[in-house]
Amino acid sequence: MANVNTTLISNRTATPRVANDPWNNAKMKSTGVGLLEVSTAVDVTHILRFVSVPSNAVVREVNLYCDAVATGGAIDVGVYRTIDDGSAVVDVDLFASAQVVTTALVRTNVAHESGQFDISELGQRLWQAAGMASDPGGWLDIAGTVTTDMGGAGTIGLDVVYVDGGA
Repeated sequence: MANVNTTLISNRTATPRVANDPWNNAKMKSTGVGLLEVSTAVDVTHILRFVSVPSNAVVREVNLYCDAVATGGAIDVGVYRTIDDGSAVVDVDLFASAQVVTTALVRTNVAHESGQFDISELGQRLWQAAGMASDPGGWLDIAGTVTTDMGGAGTIGLDVVYVDGGA
């Protein structure tokens, strides 16, 4: 029976062995958690900034939590420059597009909901997956952009699981 190996396995079994990228070490997993209390006046002009992650992070999961927030409401989940770095949008819906938040969600991984962050980006650093030409260094914000006005109050949170992508 023939083996079909990933690059990780091929590197480990090569002679001489080839070092894999350090972000493939599961012991280096980090998480950023951000919770927001939204009011009854959250409309499409709002950007909900949840958590900052290193620009070189390799994102594994983007877990959404929410109460049944509103009588209406949806958000895109994507990447922005930090407020200190000008606040510009990098990719408004890299992870999720028009994700409805009117139904309670518990640890719903929306990382691949929009179809943009697909299998080909799984090993890429965040700046690469978001389409930036080079690593800006520092931090990038994972944020929700309101796409449908929210007519009620509640809690929305994101838990971003990532590993350090190294230099």
